[in-house]
Amino acid sequence: MSSQPIASTEFSRPITPIGVLVVDDQFAVREGLARLIACAPMALRYVITAATAGEALSAAARLHPDIVVLDVDLAGDDGLALIPKLALTSGVLVLTSHGDAATRARAKRLGARAFIEKHQPAADLLGSIAEICRLPTRSEGEETPGRPGTSSPLPMAPSSDEKALRHS
Repeated sequence: MSSQPIASTEFSRPITPIGVLVVDDQFAVREGLARLIACAPMALRYVITAATAGEALSAAARLHPDIVVLDVDLAGDDGLALIPKLALTSGVLVLTSHGDAATRARAKRLGARAFIEKHQPAADLLGSIAEICRLPTRSEGEETPGRPGTSSPLPMAPSSDEKALRHS
């Protein structure tokens, strides 16, 4: 499976309606992402937002989102520390401006299924959301049947720095 984000035309394939939780401490980013996702041609049950770690954990416990779009820095709090709890019931997609290799590796190790940098095109984010929802659940490399309302792993997309190194 390719770790490249899928093309923007691919997220329009029909999928089971999904719930999305957007977690970012910056109001404009959080609301902009929620609107972008809500307007995308994909089947949605809901898109809800949270500004803090506490709000995110509370919303996730109540609503069991299929996807959590999570910022790394939540007003000084460590957003990545939420991944182990959120990943128990949701596919976690890290969306951040902190695209360094150490942050990417830590997110993956903690259970994030995708890592998108904020400067990447919106189609990368939407395609990753759709791809997470389509992949079968895997446990230690073995395919297992997916459960309704759960998400599936997505290989981490390479950072723009890694892409530049490959093309040089």
